[in-house]
Amino acid sequence: MDMDLGTRISELRREKGMTQEQLAKLVGISAPAVSKWETGSSCPDIALLCPLARALDTNVDTLLQFEEELSQERLDEYLNEILEKARTGNREEAEAMLQKQLHTYPSSSALKYNATTVLNFFLMIFPMESPEKKKAWQMQKKQLFEEVRISGNPQYWQGAVSGLAAAAIQEEDFEEAELLLKELPENSTESTLLWMQLYLKKKEPEKALEVTQHRLYVLVRQMLMCLTTLMNGGMITDNEKVLEICGVYHRLEEIFGVGGGVSEGFFVEAYRRMDRPEDALKSLIKMVEASISPMQEPNPLLFSPTIHIEEGQSVTTLEMKQMLLNSILTDDFFAGFLEREELQEAIEKLKQDIRKESAGAKE
Repeated sequence: MDMDLGTRISELRREKGMTQEQLAKLVGISAPAVSKWETGSSCPDIALLCPLARALDTNVDTLLQFEEELSQERLDEYLNEILEKARTGNREEAEAMLQKQLHTYPSSSALKYNATTVLNFFLMIFPMESPEKKKAWQMQKKQLFEEVRISGNPQYWQGAVSGLAAAAIQEEDFEEAELLLKELPENSTESTLLWMQLYLKKKEPEKALEVTQHRLYVLVRQMLMCLTTLMNGGMITDNEKVLEICGVYHRLEEIFGVGGGVSEGFFVEAYRRMDRPEDALKSLIKMVEASISPMQEPNPLLFSPTIHIEEGQSVTTLEMKQMLLNSILTDDFFAGFLEREELQEAIEKLKQDIRKESAGAKE
């Protein structure tokens, strides 16, 4: 008898809180018969499998361990056992354990996907294996990725497609690689790296640079957006910490040349909360200067030649400049500073810029 079936019967019975006698009564057999099943001395007659599954509140597939999915706990347990066996140098036994689990759970996308990692581990720690064996592992990896891809399992599908694309790139099957990469979400970091590898493999470094710089630009913008949320989302109430985050935002603006001086507006708000009017005023004046300045090109070291800013493009829109002017003139917090020369100069520059842009918009 397959010892796994006996162990499974015992596990399910205990989970139900049943004795061997109680299970035997439900199935219509003797208690010693159940004992023999669980110890592996005998196995249930095929006609008893359905009554046995019902008594254990399961189905025949689960009873025989042909489950569609493994629990994460059981999957981790199996994988750790296989990896530990491989670490001790028992390659044949580790591989046999892996193949047994794949056979036992033929519908488990989680197992198939994680099995590709195990096969990678085999390739890494058994470098002296024959080329035939290594090729067999690589082929099985591709087969497992393809099965997961076909299953459409949302948790593992993207990783499977990426794995197939990476294999196609390595084999220089560029047409297949491009077809697979087009299945992936656009502008994801994973697909970007694969496109980069593909273009480098095809000896097209310009295209590799383009996709990498474009993705970096998107990531920087997303990072700045997250920092904005941290400062304005009510998640952090410690004003000192908010001020530190303002500083991080400002440094990123300087490093990447992205953001257009928006950080000064965050400094204004942070200093207001901290009741530091003089510091708020200094940041306000810098904010005005930034708003009327032309947009700067992003750091050319990182983004040239892919990312371009239209020459003369303003950091802020005409509407935003008008809102800024109205806010300065009507905000009680700055009322006491309206006679200050430096603020008057900033306000006049802002007004002139608004007039100039308004006249250009009418033409």
